[in-house]
Amino acid sequence: MPPKLRLRGQDVEWQTKVRYLGVQIDRSMRMAAQVEQAIHQSRAARSMLRPVLRSHLPLRAKLALYKGYIRSRLTYAAPAWYALCSISQRKRIQAQQSIALRMIVGAGRYVLNDVIARDLRIETVEEFIRA
Repeated sequence: MPPKLRLRGQDVEWQTKVRYLGVQIDRSMRMAAQVEQAIHQSRAARSMLRPVLRSHLPLRAKLALYKGYIRSRLTYAAPAWYALCSISQRKRIQAQQSIALRMIVGAGRYVLNDVIARDLRIETVEEFIRA
């Protein structure tokens, strides 16, 4: 570890990760902590919305709830950190969208995620971030 840093006479402790504007930045800039946080928050939102997403609401209303509550948590500040993610981290983020869309339409296991997203006209997470 480098020597202690002092700022205005106060010692500053070294950290392995830091939270800045809601984004978890780790020491190696791999964004592992941010991906975990985004997935955790989207799972929590999906869990709270489960009764509504499985209800008989119109599909447009369910998709609006998904976009407003779940996708917004998955992609918060993503233009700043998504490019630093590994392929496996990107797949994990995309999987969260697929799970939510499956819940919304009540699709069985035999329906491909790409078909569900295409029929709902929902772009992939990566396409959404780059747009």
